[in-house]
Amino acid sequence: MMFFSKKDLHEQFDFVYTDLNQIPFDSLKLSETRRRVNGYYFIQESKGNLSDYFLEPFRALQPKTYQYLIGGKFFYAVEKWDLGSSDITQFGIIINDERICYMQYTPYTYEKGKSDYPTIPLEILNSWLYRAEGWDMAESTVIDIHRGVLPSAVTYSVSPIDSIIGGFTDKTDKALPQYTEFLESKFNHPFRQSYHIKEFMDDKYFELRCLLDTRLDGDWGKNGFQLFVSSHNTERNVYVVPRTDVMQIKKLSNPAEAIDSYAAHLLSGKEGEFDFLQYAEDF
Repeated sequence: MMFFSKKDLHEQFDFVYTDLNQIPFDSLKLSETRRRVNGYYFIQESKGNLSDYFLEPFRALQPKTYQYLIGGKFFYAVEKWDLGSSDITQFGIIINDERICYMQYTPYTYEKGKSDYPTIPLEILNSWLYRAEGWDMAESTVIDIHRGVLPSAVTYSVSPIDSIIGGFTDKTDKALPQYTEFLESKFNHPFRQSYHIKEFMDDKYFELRCLLDTRLDGDWGKNGFQLFVSSHNTERNVYVVPRTDVMQIKKLSNPAEAIDSYAAHLLSGKEGEFDFLQYAEDF
């Protein structure tokens, strides 16, 4: 799977609206859930100025990314489903005709509830997650909520490290001893080894949750970089795992700058993999 281009977007969806006044939202076949958390509400809440509404927070906090986003074109896409219970819709932005970003809607944004996500860097909360629940690069007509290549509060909420790193747990879904010992030594804190054993439900255990994963959808190999935040992390640090190798975990020295440079690289369409280790340090 590769990232969608503008051409792919038009081929995969039945309708792609860039004139957002033409969206027949009331006539779409949507389940109650999809209608309640639909990207269409971004258009309404922006009061006709999506650029300021979405992109202005990036100007100071993610300036390299902003330079690509500001030239983009917002869209609303619809895939009609005759047999299913709901049409598929996506709201997003087209960058240079070669990159498509989806934004996930939530009525419970960081803008409205500043106490949420106390461990994610403020620069990320006040840009990527300020008015969206998450961003992702389009690889299909749907979003994999469990991991994506751009910052997402959805991924953070549903994807602890054991769901991202293959072979992290044993057959009972408990972290392997070597990982537990290493992480507890590294972070100087008891680690939540399982989400199924009552003993580990206590808040005294820390966990690592995924903020983004640079691997493409469907790639669960030992590739890319996986970014995590710790639940016991008042410094709002971000940690990078290269190639799913937990034993090589490092701390990003400037996570906001690292993510900004990475996202700009991604949106530019440049060849080659962005190297997060240039921003990493031991801890």
